[in-house]
Amino acid sequence: MLAGTPAEGYAGCCEAIREMDLRPILGKITAPTLAVAGAEDPATPVEHAHVIADGIRAAGTSAAVEVVDGAAHLAAVERPDAVARLLLTHVRT
Repeated sequence: MLAGTPAEGYAGCCEAIREMDLRPILGKITAPTLAVAGAEDPATPVEHAHVIADGIRAAGTSAAVEVVDGAAHLAAVERPDAVARLLLTHVRT
């Protein structure tokens, strides 16, 4: 699907995401949340996952951060077994 996406459309989506700032509404999340970050992600570094979790916790909802070693921006693709273990643990608790 990604390979079939026109370059202009993909670039437009990237620009829209770059301009988004959802920090003011993180407190509206009411479900326990797991933020998964790739240890080597230059686009959304680990610090961003902590900002997300902190914003969710500030409103009283539990939020955790897990960092996946050996992964960058697509941790679920780059380290699927590690991410699957984290997700299964999260949803089982």
